[in-house]
Amino acid sequence: MPVKRVFMTGFAVEGFGASTRHRMAEANLARHLTEPCRLLDVAGGRGEDGVPLAALGHEVTILDPAGAMLADALAHAYTRGVTVRVAQAGAEDAPDLFRAGDFDVVLCHDLLHYAEDPVALLRAVTAPLRCGGLLSLLGPLPSAGQARDAATELGAEIIARYRLPGHFHLITRL
Repeated sequence: MPVKRVFMTGFAVEGFGASTRHRMAEANLARHLTEPCRLLDVAGGRGEDGVPLAALGHEVTILDPAGAMLADALAHAYTRGVTVRVAQAGAEDAPDLFRAGDFDVVLCHDLLHYAEDPVALLRAVTAPLRCGGLLSLLGPLPSAGQARDAATELGAEIIARYRLPGHFHLITRL
């Protein structure tokens, strides 16, 4: 069944498949996160991925250029009874905002397929990742090869591959 899209104030709001995809990605990640982690959710928007992970006990920072989306993420966290940090900036600004080793896990969900230079984008978003940390990549199935190639070029080891409805989910170690 195709994903239904509704347009409101210039943003695409994904249909019912998006919530299922977020829950599946959360379950996939939970298999690899055995203790509380410091997690950076790049282009985390409304916190669909980050807030549920905060509810599991992880320390979550959501990075997004849209202030309205970050306000929604804070409201989402509040309704779930958890705290998240937010930073309003683009993904490419991560090296200027955070220090190397600040995070154990970086989520790069539904972003890489928009990048003109996927390797440069991954280099920027993983700059604050600790050595041996995890990078979670999620995107539409047609861009799975591009994501795999970019992660491999960075020197990441792919430790898990998952297929979600219409999407791929790679978990890598850097």
